[in-house]
Amino acid sequence: MKTKFLLLLGLFAFGPQLFAQDDKKPEEKKEGWTYDAGIGLDFAQLLLINPKVGAGENKIAFGGSTTMGADYKKGRLKWENNFSLNFGVQRLGASSNPFQKAIDELRLSSFADYKIVKDKPWGYALDLTFLSQLTPNYEGNTLSYQEGMASRSPRSKFFSPATVTISPSISYKPDDHLSVLISPASLKSIIVADDSIAAIANADASAGVHGTPYGGTDRAAFIDRWGVRPTGMTADSVLYANHSMQLGATMKILYKNKFFLNAEKKPRLGVKTSLTLFSDYLHNPQNIDVEWLTTTDLYIFKGLSISLNTIVFYDHDVQVQLDRDNDPDTGVNGYESTGRRVSVTESLLIKYNFLF
Repeated sequence: MKTKFLLLLGLFAFGPQLFAQDDKKPEEKKEGWTYDAGIGLDFAQLLLINPKVGAGENKIAFGGSTTMGADYKKGRLKWENNFSLNFGVQRLGASSNPFQKAIDELRLSSFADYKIVKDKPWGYALDLTFLSQLTPNYEGNTLSYQEGMASRSPRSKFFSPATVTISPSISYKPDDHLSVLISPASLKSIIVADDSIAAIANADASAGVHGTPYGGTDRAAFIDRWGVRPTGMTADSVLYANHSMQLGATMKILYKNKFFLNAEKKPRLGVKTSLTLFSDYLHNPQNIDVEWLTTTDLYIFKGLSISLNTIVFYDHDVQVQLDRDNDPDTGVNGYESTGRRVSVTESLLIKYNFLF
């Protein structure tokens, strides 16, 4: 039911864009390399000295978003490369309290497209993505270990986890705005390089906390279930592996455009969005993984913009933190347990974009 809802949501989101017509022909882009980058900053600070009852508590928060792109075009070949880092931390209350993470996501993507026939929309494509985080994350979303924590080991860090996807595809690209990729044989791997993190189970022990293989004490049964060999064993003799290997089908829809040109032919609004659907042939193919990323830029002047970023994520193998009682005073930061749900991330930044 959740999957059907997400598919319908994606259809409504992309429908107007897919069928919209642009009367103006796009400008022919020059061949060779083009580069662009964007930097967004987020800062908030609040100091209270002898505050009134109910007035709040001290706060300091900072972070931002960095994006970089390098595109190459020559003849029938087009190669697009993108890097993005979203990072933010905050501290609430006394200065002795630890800093907590607000967001931490490192993403790399590379997409190569070679048209079968010049001036025709169909082509051969290869899409690669890498997703991880930059810094360690301890219990309570803190950046470092604090006395009283249940474990001295982080719950996640760089390359633990990391998701790598390789998708050879057939592409449909009717113009510079829209791309549709269909891959019948995509490889997707979740990697948890740190043994102590790979050995942490989900709440229902159906997999590792980040979706890697976990469970049981029989080696042959483990291999039969997960398709990979176990790489370690917990103190309770439960087997786990540092990576999962998935083979399935991927469909990816990408759309980017700029609207409302002024007298100087500068846009007022920019939209970039991508929807990725993945089904694993080898393990519960009816469960479709969903990742939908959207960036909307409202340009103010000379590259300065207000940027709204959203990420919608669902993976049946990766459980997320849940607040089951709507009570922020119980559990870790209000989250009592984990479960399978749609995860939504939203951020609003002031960003400066530039070409070079």
